[in-house]
Amino acid sequence: MYQKIVLAGGAGFVGKNLIDYLISHGRSPDDIFVIDKNADALKEVEKKGVQVVRADLSRRGKWTDVFYGTDVVVNLEAQISSENYADFKKNNIDATRNVLDAMKKHDVKKIIHFSSAAVLSVRKDWYAETKKKGEELVIKSGIPFFVLRPSVMYGPYDDKNVGWFANLAIKFPFFPIPGNGKYPRQPVFVEDVCALVDKMIDMEPTDETYNINSDIVYFDEMIHEIIKNIGWRAIIYIPLPLFKIAVATYRAMDRNFKFTLDQLDSLTSGDVFEDYPWWREFGVKKTKFSVGLKKTLKKGIPKVKTVL
Repeated sequence: MYQKIVLAGGAGFVGKNLIDYLISHGRSPDDIFVIDKNADALKEVEKKGVQVVRADLSRRGKWTDVFYGTDVVVNLEAQISSENYADFKKNNIDATRNVLDAMKKHDVKKIIHFSSAAVLSVRKDWYAETKKKGEELVIKSGIPFFVLRPSVMYGPYDDKNVGWFANLAIKFPFFPIPGNGKYPRQPVFVEDVCALVDKMIDMEPTDETYNINSDIVYFDEMIHEIIKNIGWRAIIYIPLPLFKIAVATYRAMDRNFKFTLDQLDSLTSGDVFEDYPWWREFGVKKTKFSVGLKKTLKKGIPKVKTVL
């Protein structure tokens, strides 16, 4: 059945994987429209045959015309890290509000909104605060919805999470780990999430929020698994206070350094989210971290210009 799909903020890590998945599972690239402000990323996704529009979703504009005749919107727009609250507000709140207004204007009846497990975290930073406000806008909008709260996702095209750590391991003969490394993570393979979204596109919205987590893997276990696939590296455990000083120092030396103190605090917070069997409810095969990592490294991850 013909369905016009708009991916708002769809030229990033999740969007690229979702485009690949949808096309490989029978969706026509002619029916997929990607709106994003990143020109370089849009050039990449345009090669996949989808329709692209360059626009800043935090600002109202002609981009809203794309929503005419749309069946479903997948809202992927997000600000993950920044030293400025304004960036989080623009991309996690204002952009979401504008997307919802565009949907109402063109009578679009379904949104699949990506929130984050961070809204449930014991820590309350700008990212968690603004993602929470964004999902509240969706829930109160009156538009039928699915809200997804994934924990850390990884897979091909990943240059911020597991991919960033893999780049670090590739570049250096050692890997620094903060503290004892026993920080629980629940990494979700991005293709599993894409399979879930593909199913939801064809479903009636439930107006429910779903916590999308996977099995617990401790941070140092994740690093050992990465190193096992890359080749021998020394692992150095650094006391957490010293590690924080090192991160702050590198950020002062290089503003392109992509690992922030907020992300370090999130990593070491010890969060464990609800073990809800979403994969069983929606008939998605859950991928073990070791298997997903092999697929990720086989398909390739972007080279990060600055890891240290």
